[in-house]
Amino acid sequence: MKPQCLIAIFFALFSLTGFSQSGHLLVVSDALTRKGIPYATIKVLNKPDGTYADESGRFEVKTLAKDSLLVTCVGYQSKIVVPQRDTIFLNPVVVNLGEVKVRSKKPKEYAIGLADSKKDGTIYFCGNVHTETSILIRIPDSFTFYRIKGIKFNSKHENGISLLRLHIYSRGKDGMPDKELLPEDVMINKYLKSNGQIDLSRFNLVLNDKTLFVGLENIDSNVKLSLEKGECIGIGITCKEKQNFTFTRSLKDPKYQWIPTFHGLQRKGNPENLMVSLIID
Repeated sequence: MKPQCLIAIFFALFSLTGFSQSGHLLVVSDALTRKGIPYATIKVLNKPDGTYADESGRFEVKTLAKDSLLVTCVGYQSKIVVPQRDTIFLNPVVVNLGEVKVRSKKPKEYAIGLADSKKDGTIYFCGNVHTETSILIRIPDSFTFYRIKGIKFNSKHENGISLLRLHIYSRGKDGMPDKELLPEDVMINKYLKSNGQIDLSRFNLVLNDKTLFVGLENIDSNVKLSLEKGECIGIGITCKEKQNFTFTRSLKDPKYQWIPTFHGLQRKGNPENLMVSLIID
């Protein structure tokens, strides 16, 4: 065989093994039930690419054979995989809920955060697709332990279709959002009440952390929704505070890291912050 033919075959095989692109459908499934996990987040590591699974757990993303995917979803252990198989299995997170105690008197509730900030020309933010926005909330020292009863938003319905996923994170050593504290997926569109609140009391989240983050993840607007409330939820942002409490990250960022910026409009010379509060008792 001629040397030229050998070289051509070598490069053909090399391109197939090292640089072939995968664009076929993959599925993210529960390792126990084998059912698809709706709206799982898929990030191509070290590249400006990522996507979301649909309501059946299916997704499609173009990757090279050497690429790794970070696959995450609330209620499941995150996983880094090289997509060599059609199905990616995630293990559920085992959450030990605290003991539920019946109280003779209804405990007093407190809203900690910026949801009730006075309006200062408030604008409403539906979020950019493939991005997550998170706000830092400090719990007063007077609370040794507390229960997260819910979340409160300054919100309104907007035109369009958008699906927002709720997150509650602990604070990491770097000061950024770290460990997910919610035991299961909570879609804001589905659970948001007319008073702007979401009830989380069923999780019985009893904590002593003095700093938490509340995050809003904007699922791909092309994902088919099967929710009673599929309209866009606008979350208010305020410039009342002089300090930046709001951080964001994007699937388009190769490093996929939190950065201390938001819209960057800097109205009134102050940074913009999400109008969100934790309801605790």
